[in-house]
Amino acid sequence: MVQSIERAQERETTPLLSKQQNDFEKETTTPITKNRRWLMSTLALCSAMMAQSYLIISVFPYSGFLAMHLLPQLDSENVGSYAGYIASCFMVGRTFSSFEWGKATDRYGRKFAIQATLFLSAIFSIAFGLAPSFKLALLFRFLLGLSNGMIGSVKTIISEINRENETEETKMMALVLGMWGYGFLLGPAISGYLSEPVKQYPNSSLAQGPLRQILIDFPFILPNVVAFGLCVISFIAVHYFVEETLPKDKLISFGAEANDLIRKVSSINLFQHFPYAKNSQRNEKFPKFVASSPSTSSFLLDTMDENPDRESNNEDQVTVSWLWNRDATRRHLLAYWFYSFLVVSVDESFPLFCMSVSSGLGITESQIGNILTGSGLCYVLMQYFAVTKMVSKFGAYNAMLIASVTSIPMASLLPFSLLLNRGSEPGELRIGVLVYLSIVYSILRVSSSVVFSTLTMTTNRTVPFHARATMNGFSMLGGSLGKALGPTFAGTLFAFSVSSGVFKPPFGSVNVFCIIALLGLVLIAMAQNLKKFMAKLNSANQKCKMDDDVCSSMNGERDEEMPTF
Repeated sequence: MVQSIERAQERETTPLLSKQQNDFEKETTTPITKNRRWLMSTLALCSAMMAQSYLIISVFPYSGFLAMHLLPQLDSENVGSYAGYIASCFMVGRTFSSFEWGKATDRYGRKFAIQATLFLSAIFSIAFGLAPSFKLALLFRFLLGLSNGMIGSVKTIISEINRENETEETKMMALVLGMWGYGFLLGPAISGYLSEPVKQYPNSSLAQGPLRQILIDFPFILPNVVAFGLCVISFIAVHYFVEETLPKDKLISFGAEANDLIRKVSSINLFQHFPYAKNSQRNEKFPKFVASSPSTSSFLLDTMDENPDRESNNEDQVTVSWLWNRDATRRHLLAYWFYSFLVVSVDESFPLFCMSVSSGLGITESQIGNILTGSGLCYVLMQYFAVTKMVSKFGAYNAMLIASVTSIPMASLLPFSLLLNRGSEPGELRIGVLVYLSIVYSILRVSSSVVFSTLTMTTNRTVPFHARATMNGFSMLGGSLGKALGPTFAGTLFAFSVSSGVFKPPFGSVNVFCIIALLGLVLIAMAQNLKKFMAKLNSANQKCKMDDDVCSSMNGERDEEMPTF
C-alpha cells in the first residue's frame, strides 16, 4: 500500500519537475547565453591549442643548440640529425598513444583527455628542461608526446559543439587551429630569447643572480618553465569554460574505473592462493570464507560471457579496420598524414638552414626567433580570414587545392635569402632578409592552416558522429608518425647535403628545400584527386536517394552525408 502511494506521488510530481527543468533549459539557452558559451569555449580551447603549439614548436629554434650542449663533440654542420631526433621523439611518443587517446576520449570524455594532456605535459616539460644527458632529453621528449592526446579531442569537441552548423564550425576550427600560428608568433621568440641566457646576456641581472649556476647547468630550462605555465593556465580555462560533449549515458568516470581496477587487482592478489567453492547460481568461484561483495566479485563478473547484453551496440564498434575500409575516410587520412610529414620537414629544415655557416645564414637562436616571430605576426593577421573567406568563396576542396599549391612548394624560395644577405658580416641578418623570410614563411604557414582546417572538417564528415573521436585518434596516430619521420628525414637530408661533400656550398641547403618542394607536388595531386573523388561520391549520394541499387553499391559510405561544400 505504501509503495503504491509513493509511486502515485512520483507520477504526480515528475511532470512538474520536468516542466521546471525544461523552463530552466530554455532560460539558459537564449541566444545571448549560447553565444557567450560558444565564445568562452572557443577561448578555452584556443588557450589549450596555444599550449599544444608551444610544446611542439618552441623546441625547434634551440634543438640544435641543445644537442651541441649535451653532446660537445657536435658542431653546427653535423648536428642536424641529432636535432631531428629531439624533435622526432615527441611525435614518436604521440604515435604510440594516439589511437588509445582516441578510445579514451570516447570512454572518459573529450574534456578529460584535454585536461589529462595538459596536466602530464606540464610535468614532462619541466623534466625535459632539466635533462642532464642527451638520452634523458630524448626520453622525456618521448614521454611528452606519449602523454599528448589533445589534437584529436579538440577536433572532436569542435565538431560536436557546432553540430549541424557548418558556418560556426568553420569559424571555431579556424580560430582554434589558428593557435598554431600564435605558437609560431610567441613560441620561437620566447624559446629563442630565453635559451642559454648566461651565454646570450652575460651581464644581465638574471645571468648574474642566484640562479646563475642552474642556468649554466640547464641552459634551456626557462623555455620549458613557460610551457609549464601555459599548460596550467589552459587546464584551468578548460575546466571552467568547456562543457563535456560526450553523452552522459556513454561517459565513464575515470576515477571510478580506476578504483574498480584497484579492487580487482587487490582481490586477485589476495585470494588467488585460497581454496575456492563454487557459487551454485552462476558457477563462479569464491574463497570459502568470503561472502560475495562488489570488491570480491567485480573481477569475476568481468570474465562472464553468458550475458549477451554486455556487448556494445554496433554503432559503438568503431575499429581501425572499419575506418580504413571506408574509401573516403582513408583518402582523407592519407592526405592528412602526408601533409603532416611535409610541414614538419620544413619546420625542422629551416632552423638548420639558419644555423649552418657553410650552406646557410649562420645566425643565432634569437635571430631565428626574430624570423619566426615575424612570420607568426603575418600569420596572425591573415590566417583566420584566409580560412573562413577561402572556404566560403571557393568551398573546402577548392580551398584545400589552392592552399596546397601555395604551401610546401614555397619552401623552394627560402634559399634565395642567401643572395639577399650576400656581403653581410658573418652572423648578421639584414632587415630586408628578415622581412623576406618572414613573408615567405608566413604564406607557407597560412596555407598550411587552410589545408589542415579543410582536411579536418571534411574528414570528420566522412564518418558518423559517434565515430569521430576514434577516427580523430586514428588520424592523430598517422599524423604523429608523419611528424615523427619528418624531422629525422629533414635532419638527415640536411646533414648529408651540407657535410657529405656531394654538393658545393651553399647548394646543399638548396637541394634540401627543392626536394621538399617537389614532394609538395604530390600533395597537390592528392588534393586534386580528393576533389574529384568527393564530387563523384556526392553525385552518387544524390542518385542514391532515387535508386536503391546505387545505394547498395556504395558499401556503407552513406552512414552520414558526405561534405557538399
